[in-house]
Amino acid sequence: MSLSPGYTKNIKIVFIYSSSGRQDENLQKDLDRHLSTLKDSGVFMEWCKYPLDISHFSDGTNNHTFKISNTSDVVALLVNPQLISLIQNTTSFSTEIQHLLQRGKQEEIIVVPLLIREIHGWEKVLGDLNPLPKSRIAVKRSSDTDAAFHNIAEGLEEIIEKIKQYHQNLQEYRQIFYTAIQDEYPLTTQTLNTLIQFKQNWELKNKDIELIEQEITVQAKQEHNQKLQRYKQEFFQIIRRGNSVSEQDRERLKTLQNDLSLKNEVVAIIENEVTENISRQPILRLIGYENQAISVVITAIVIVVVSVLLGFCKYSPETQLTNLENQGQNKLKIAAKNIDYIKLGNDKYYQKNYQAAIKDYTQAIEIAPKNVKGYIQRGYAQYYIQKYQAAIDDYTTAIRLSPDLADAYENRGFVYDKNLRNKQQAIKDYQKAATLYKKQGIKDKHKEMLSRLKRLQQKKPQFSN
Repeated sequence: MSLSPGYTKNIKIVFIYSSSGRQDENLQKDLDRHLSTLKDSGVFMEWCKYPLDISHFSDGTNNHTFKISNTSDVVALLVNPQLISLIQNTTSFSTEIQHLLQRGKQEEIIVVPLLIREIHGWEKVLGDLNPLPKSRIAVKRSSDTDAAFHNIAEGLEEIIEKIKQYHQNLQEYRQIFYTAIQDEYPLTTQTLNTLIQFKQNWELKNKDIELIEQEITVQAKQEHNQKLQRYKQEFFQIIRRGNSVSEQDRERLKTLQNDLSLKNEVVAIIENEVTENISRQPILRLIGYENQAISVVITAIVIVVVSVLLGFCKYSPETQLTNLENQGQNKLKIAAKNIDYIKLGNDKYYQKNYQAAIKDYTQAIEIAPKNVKGYIQRGYAQYYIQKYQAAIDDYTTAIRLSPDLADAYENRGFVYDKNLRNKQQAIKDYQKAATLYKKQGIKDKHKEMLSRLKRLQQKKPQFSN
């Protein structure tokens, strides 16, 4: 059950090392021992020995690509004379290390040398990298090896925290962009400029931003076009029946507009377009299409007359654009304020001050009632003060707002399973979560849901004597 708010991605470090004897093996074990705090914090660590550990290579050919380094966030190179010699004298290994260093320059991964034993000129082989310990004195040469290993562990922890903060900022940008585009598609220039400011302040990479924006924009465009088409069809049927909109029709259209979350300006454009098309058709049939010049003139007259009659000329295009941009700015400010309250709530949540966290999450929800994250976070806190039904209610609201949110089904199923003893509902939620995790390619979560389902489905009912 994901009961910890905020960043959830597992960080992965691969340690690449080479050993020339027992002394190197002992140093590697000492380093592993000093990294226990990283393990406890959920960091996944993998040790890759060259040249003996062939299992880390993709195949038995000369293309010795480390399978594990391609999925790592951090690559730590344990620098000693043996490792540097292998890089200099083994073509396949040198090629792979150069590939890793190039990925480091492109900021795809972080490569950090760990100075274990003294070796002159390692910088010429590995380039201008910031090593650990920060003193740039090798562990073996240090007067206090424990202190040197401790410095390495602290340095790696700092790197991990930066990665976590980056991805946290990336998720918050995703939420801000999603909120901005929900009711404003396409985004105005002013809104886009504000988003650029967020990106620059958080130092987000263009390639990461492009992936987020492309994913959300494609979905938003599809949904927006579907909403436009639905409203257009409804308005067309009304106009076609009577050529005018009654009060009852207008009330029904207003309800549909609210359900579809369409702005007044967008609705006005749709109605104008439909009315123009219907008004234009009999005139064009009357005059024929042979005289294109007359057709164009009359059509233009019809457009102006209809626009005046429907009251669409009340504001200039410039004024309408300014209003749209101001609305976009307000939504971004609301999204940022919402995230501020969620951050405050997360800080109190981590301090186990759940009641205070709930107040902040509630503030976030009041600012942005459709922001799913507020309900999820508040559900976590409700769970820990044993308000299980309140947690259920928050997860249910999150599901209503975002039906494909696997975490919400998982968490609600967990409460039904462990605290409310509602086996059937727990099974339903776990099944839905399993389906969504599988669809989203989250294999470990999918496997976990199947394990929970198996346990529940095999559990025999208990009868009282």
